[in-house]
Amino acid sequence: MRGRRRLARIIAAATELFLRDGYASTSIEAVLDASGGSKATLYSYFSTKDDLFRAVVQEAIRNEPRPMLELGENPKAALVDFVAQAFDIMSSPRHRALLRLTVAERERFPDLAKLYYEEWPLRNRRMLERFFAELERRDMLPSGASEHAADYFVGLITHPWLLDSLLFGDDRLPSVEAVRAKSERALDRFLTFAAHG
Repeated sequence: MRGRRRLARIIAAATELFLRDGYASTSIEAVLDASGGSKATLYSYFSTKDDLFRAVVQEAIRNEPRPMLELGENPKAALVDFVAQAFDIMSSPRHRALLRLTVAERERFPDLAKLYYEEWPLRNRRMLERFFAELERRDMLPSGASEHAADYFVGLITHPWLLDSLLFGDDRLPSVEAVRAKSERALDRFLTFAAHG
């Protein structure tokens, strides 16, 4: 029990440091100083800094919140809620730090970049694919419209806001109201286009 608590403190300290300072600027000594842990405890779980980094980022990616998408009675409202949830998560300081770190270290840790892709953009796109396929099954979209609908929709919703915030900081982030308003406008155009093939 005591060993698990010590390990949890090490993981928490390493997560904060890696997300804040990056891989290269975070030393094992800094992690131990921040956690109050010992080298013996750390090295009993992680033989190298790479192992610690991989474990920390894997856990951070898997523990990130996920947006939900359920068809319900109002598909447009469900999609707007999905976009608002996704943007809220992605625009959080922690998620943006995690994304920056994953991208920055993608050559050293390609498995982590793949994990992020599978757990976030690929998961969301597959949710959208199932959502639009169900709309087609219910005759709410014409036959064949759902095949590329997820990609079209993601492209339509994608906005420089998130890229700006990743590059330039929090002052580029829009309000929740602005995100929902853009989503509604984009959905109106998207659904009109889809309905007419």
